[in-house]
Amino acid sequence: MIKVLGHRGVRQHKTFDENSVPAFDIAFKDSDGIETDAVVSSDKTVFLCHELRSFNIPHLFSRSTSALKRHLNRASAKLAGDRRVDQMTAAEVGKLQLKKNAPFASLAALFTLAAGHPGKTINIELKGHGALEPTLAEIDKAVAAGKITRDQIILTSFDHGSIAKAKQLAPEIKRGLIFARQDLRDKRMYPWLKGNLSRYDHLSGRTLRGKTAQDAAPDYFVMTGGALNARAIATIRRYFPQAKIMIWTMKDPARDKGLEKKLNDPAIAPHIDTIISDFPDRMVKYLKNKGLRP
Repeated sequence: MIKVLGHRGVRQHKTFDENSVPAFDIAFKDSDGIETDAVVSSDKTVFLCHELRSFNIPHLFSRSTSALKRHLNRASAKLAGDRRVDQMTAAEVGKLQLKKNAPFASLAALFTLAAGHPGKTINIELKGHGALEPTLAEIDKAVAAGKITRDQIILTSFDHGSIAKAKQLAPEIKRGLIFARQDLRDKRMYPWLKGNLSRYDHLSGRTLRGKTAQDAAPDYFVMTGGALNARAIATIRRYFPQAKIMIWTMKDPARDKGLEKKLNDPAIAPHIDTIISDFPDRMVKYLKNKGLRP
């Protein structure tokens, strides 16, 4: 059975903001769980926002930038100014509202919601620099309070060094490596940090046999649906034969011809464990109609 996770809850919902508690609630009800993005305030409180984005001019220029303001309503964008989440205290971040006026969600609030949806998968992408340890601390609190179990959590990141560190600090929690487009390969992830060596990696044999990937020992490989092909699968299976493959797509499944082609390909479809979708309810129905879910 191919599992379905709601991308940032329900990313393209008409009423609810992505990465908001209402969006997570819908995805928990309609699918197998959620995917979200962890960033940290200056005082190390974990919030949920897809703040980091890549600015790309093909073959000319690529770099990561902060995109906080594009997620906020007008008043909150003015309040935040040009600051990133890690440049604000938790109290300051707590005053912000998203585009459709939902409160800026914290990881603690997500875990409180998850207590009402036992067993659902929670895929946390470590998006902000330094997000790992605060995220692990929040997981420990939620587990101790009986809100979640560690088995529900998957930690993923483009920052493969963070995932390797997660293997050291919390080896019982499942981990996944996310892979960037070829044009982002070796680009700095946080260019505003002096001396920071975190860089994007493209899926290749060189990357997978390297020390960082080997130390991370990933349970999952995460990539766009467009990047998944027979060659990528063979590379993954050569170095990590037991790892599962997770893809994400932002398209309505009924109109996603690329996804349909892959699901109809017997060399690719059996290797897809999970789909992260902007439309989790539609994706579940679509896979059921194709006989890929009970």
